[in-house]
This record gives sequence, structure tokens and C-alpha cells, in this order.
Amino acid sequence: MSHTDEKPPSAGHRGSLSSASNLYVLLFGCIMLAGILVLAWIGRPRPSIAVGEPLPPLDLYRLPFTGSEQPLAREDLRGKLALFHFWGTWCPPCMEEFPEFANLVAEFAGEDQIVFVSVSCSSGPEYDLEELARKTDAFLAKVEFRLPTYCDPAAMTRQQLALLLPNGSFGYPTTLLVGRDGKILDAMEGYLPGEMQDLASTIRKHLATSK
Repeated sequence: MSHTDEKPPSAGHRGSLSSASNLYVLLFGCIMLAGILVLAWIGRPRPSIAVGEPLPPLDLYRLPFTGSEQPLAREDLRGKLALFHFWGTWCPPCMEEFPEFANLVAEFAGEDQIVFVSVSCSSGPEYDLEELARKTDAFLAKVEFRLPTYCDPAAMTRQQLALLLPNGSFGYPTTLLVGRDGKILDAMEGYLPGEMQDLASTIRKHLATSK
């Protein structure tokens, strides 16, 4: 009866197996580290140089279907908190966030110490205000949300704010909470689920200090 003798793996073969194993361990460790860094980045506060800065000059006008085409005056905000929300009907993240913004407005509907300034925007200067008003009116009617809504005709307000935001650019949506002293308390650029709830907590805290 014959049989075949199995030879033990050579030293070179064992070395190659060990190197491959170490490579897999290293690769797995790199993947885990990358995942941890991503989670840490998602959970960290967004960088903003806007907080603490005075609100720049405003050039906002009410869209005609929400009232007279009057400009927003700084006197309308004096001594109150002000929440500015810049959004557009063409912007998917804005549409995703808008119900949260509407809930925030509804929560503080009876509070006279805060002013909500909703600003409907196109992707650039509003050269066609009639078209902007038509699309804004249609969207607000669809979601059954009625709040005096403004436009930024020449994008002057957004240009001034962009200088205070990271990278010197203005993204959509952008939400700013401004204090009674006219300085920016919080700035949110882009949409992250749950940020409006965090903002509601901040508003409640600042309102409580005035009572």
C-alpha cells in the first residue's frame, strides 16, 4: 500500500503567508480608522466664523403675494431674536429641511420676542422676481405654510453673509440665528437631520433669559 508523504511548508512559503496575513490586518486597521474619523467628522460642530459677528446690511424685500413689497428694516428686529432661513424651491436639501423649519416656526408662533425671516432664493441674483414669486407661492400653497416671505433681489445680503461663512461661499439652505444685540448666535449651512431641533433648544434658552 503506497502513500504520498506531505512535505512541511518551506520557510519562504511560511514567510509569504505571514506577510499576507500582516497585510490584511493592516488593511483592516486602516478601514476601521477611516470609519472612526468619518464618524468623528459627522459628529463635530460645523466650523463657522459667522458666530459672534454683527449681522451685515440687509437688502431683503417681501414677495408681493405675502404682503406689500416693503423692505425688511433693522428696526423690525431691534430688541428681538431673529431667525433667517435662506432656501429655494430648486434645492433638494432645502425641500428636505423645509418641514423641520415649518415645525420650528409653528412651535414659536405665539412668541413675540422672535422674528422669523423666510427668504426664498433662486440659484443666483433674482433677475426674474415674478418667476421666483410664482414658484414660491405654488410651493408654499402646496405645503400649506404661510409666513411673510422675502427675496434678496441682487443677492447683496447673501454676498455679505458669504464673507462670514466657511470658504467664503453661500450654500443652501442657510439658517442664521441673530441675537437681540444684532450679532449672529448660530449659523447652519446645508442640511443635517436634527439641526432644527437643536436650534429650537437654543432659541428656548435665549428666550428664557429675557423672562
